[in-house]
Amino acid sequence: MKHQKAKGQLARSLQAMSIAPLILLGLVISLFSYQAVKSAMHKAVNTELQNIANAVTMSYDLLYPGDYKLVGEETVNFVKGNQVLTSDFSIIDRLKAETQIDITIFYQDVRILTTICNEDGTRIVGTGVNNRISQDVLLLGQPHFYTNTTINDVQYFAYYAPLRNDDGSIVGMVYAGKPCTEVNAAVFHAVFPILIIVLCGVLIVSIIVSAHTRKILSALQKIRTFLSKVSTGNLWEELDPSVLRRHDELSDMGYSALYMQRSLRNLVEQDTLTELNNRRFADKRLKQTQMQADIHGTHFVVAIGDIDFFKSVNDTYGHECGDIVLKQVAAVLKKHMLGKGFVARWGGEEFLFLYDNTDLNDARKETELLLDEIRNLPITYDDQNLHITMTFGLAEGGVQTNIKDLLQKADANLYKGKEAGRNRVIV
Repeated sequence: MKHQKAKGQLARSLQAMSIAPLILLGLVISLFSYQAVKSAMHKAVNTELQNIANAVTMSYDLLYPGDYKLVGEETVNFVKGNQVLTSDFSIIDRLKAETQIDITIFYQDVRILTTICNEDGTRIVGTGVNNRISQDVLLLGQPHFYTNTTINDVQYFAYYAPLRNDDGSIVGMVYAGKPCTEVNAAVFHAVFPILIIVLCGVLIVSIIVSAHTRKILSALQKIRTFLSKVSTGNLWEELDPSVLRRHDELSDMGYSALYMQRSLRNLVEQDTLTELNNRRFADKRLKQTQMQADIHGTHFVVAIGDIDFFKSVNDTYGHECGDIVLKQVAAVLKKHMLGKGFVARWGGEEFLFLYDNTDLNDARKETELLLDEIRNLPITYDDQNLHITMTFGLAEGGVQTNIKDLLQKADANLYKGKEAGRNRVIV
C-alpha cells in the first residue's frame, strides 16, 4: 500500500513538474504573444492615425491653398486661403464615414472643426486640450501619439500634429483618434485563439503563435506601406489582396484605408480654380462612356472648347483677371451641361465636353447655344468690360470608337475653327 501510494505521489509529482513548467511556459508565451500583438497593433494604429492626419492636412492644402487664420471682428471665422472653414464639416465628416476615425482641426489649442459629438449630438467645438498636449505639439512643434487620451469622457488612441502655415509658423493642430475599446478588442480577438491553443500544448502554441504573429506583422507591414504611399499622394496604389482576405480586424483596417484612399481620390478629381472636373476624372469617364456605348450601342459626342485669345487677356490684364475669366466661364459651362453629360477642365483655358446619348447634329446645336451664352457673358475687371468668345471642335463616338482618335478628331476640328477665325463650332 505504501509502495502504491509512493508511486501515486511520484506520478503526481512528475505530472506537476511537467505540467507546471508547461503552464508557466504557456503563460510566458501567451504574455509575450499578447505584448507583441499589442505593440504591433499600437504601431499600426499610430501609422494609421498619422497617415490620416497627414491626409487631412494634404486635402485642405490641395483644396484651399493659402494660410490658416481667423478673420472678422464681431463674427470671427476660421479661414484657409480664401475659403471659410467655420462650420464646414464636409471633408472631415466624409473621412470619418469612410475610415471610422475621429478628426479635429484646432486653431491654437481650441477645437474649430471636429467629428466628436456630445451625447446629444452636438459637436464639441470651442473646447481645448490639456497642457501636456499643448506643450508637446504647439510649443515644441512635434507630432505626438498618445495611447490613452480622454476626450469627452472617452479614452482614445490619439495622434496630434502641428498645423503650419506656408511660413512654417504653427497655427494649430490636426488630430486623428480611435477609441481605445476598439483597439483593445482587436488585440483581444487576435490573442484569444492563442490562449486556447496554449492549453493543448506548448509546441502547438509555439507554432501557431509564430505563424499567426508573422501573418499579423506581414499584414500590418502591407497596410503601413500602402498608407505611406497614399500619404505621399499616390492615390492609385493597390493594397495587397491578402490583407482583405483575412476577414478580421486587420482586413477591416485595410478596407478603411481603401475607403480613405477612395475619398481622397474623389477630392482631388476636381479642378481647384474652376471647381470643374479635372482631366483625370475626364479620362476615366471617357473610358466608362465608351464601354457603355460598346454594350448598349449608344452614341455620344466629345467637344473640345478653347477660350479665344486667352493669352492676350493674361498679358493685358494679368493672371488675376485670367483666373476670373476662367471661373466665370466655367460656371456657365457647368450650368449648361447639367443633365447633358459633363464638362472638365482639360488644361489651361481648354475644356472637354461629353454629351451622353447624343448625335453630332444635336450636340452641335447645344454647343452653339452655349457659345451664344459665352458671347453674352458680362465680365468686368478693373472697370474694363471684357468680351469672351470660344471655339469648339466636335467629334461623334459610338460602338468600338477609339477614344484617342476621337479626341484627335475633336482637337483637329478645334484647330480648324481657330484657323477659320475662332468664335465658332466646327464638326
